[in-house]
Amino acid sequence: MKNRNRLLILSLTMAAVLSLTGCGDRLNKETETESETVVVTEAPTETETETETETETETETESETQPKDLTAEEELERETELKGNRTLYAKDNLNVRSEPDAEDDGNIISSYDQGQEVIVTAETANWYKVQKDDYSGYVRKDGLSETAVEPKSPEEIQQLMEEQGQTSVNTGSSAVDLEYDVRTYAESFPIILSADANVRSVPGQDGEIVTTISSGTHVTALGETDRWYKVEYEGAVGFVNKNLVE
Repeated sequence: MKNRNRLLILSLTMAAVLSLTGCGDRLNKETETESETVVVTEAPTETETETETETETETETESETQPKDLTAEEELERETELKGNRTLYAKDNLNVRSEPDAEDDGNIISSYDQGQEVIVTAETANWYKVQKDDYSGYVRKDGLSETAVEPKSPEEIQQLMEEQGQTSVNTGSSAVDLEYDVRTYAESFPIILSADANVRSVPGQDGEIVTTISSGTHVTALGETDRWYKVEYEGAVGFVNKNLVE
């Protein structure tokens, strides 16, 4: 009887040991599985990595397609002739410059009124080369529209003149500009008289003489017609024949 009891106790002890050992193995396996799962979850997927790379590439591409401000020399190096002339429209009063450089006020040679047709013959990175009358020049690309633009109303012209301080009794009011088709420059600029010049109230030889200016004098060009500059000098505003300007 005693031997049987001893065998029974021994069997139960061994079973308990085996049972505890199995539980430990299962706990170890479960712990390892959890650790592996955490590692896999934290790692980025290939799709996420590809998406981030594509986004960075798109940003770099957009930056490259937006040209930065360049010098006149760099702009001219990129000039390419168009296969055929294009007709665009001035979004606002727009200056025409002798070279693609907006920093030099002395290179303004003409202008377009808002809504005027502009004939484009070539382009650089930021400028269009245009043909106006019998000469060519450059205008900023962002100053032109592919669709027609309504010209300024007489009220808008009057307001613009007042804002720029161009209204003067010497010009008889903005009605003179409208009557003689005076094109107002978007930005005024200095010109030099090559001879003594009469400043007249209207752009014509029959205009009343407002004042006389000596040769070599700098005056401010405000606008133009085909043959006359609209100028300002010491508060007087009138018109000077283009033949008398350097």
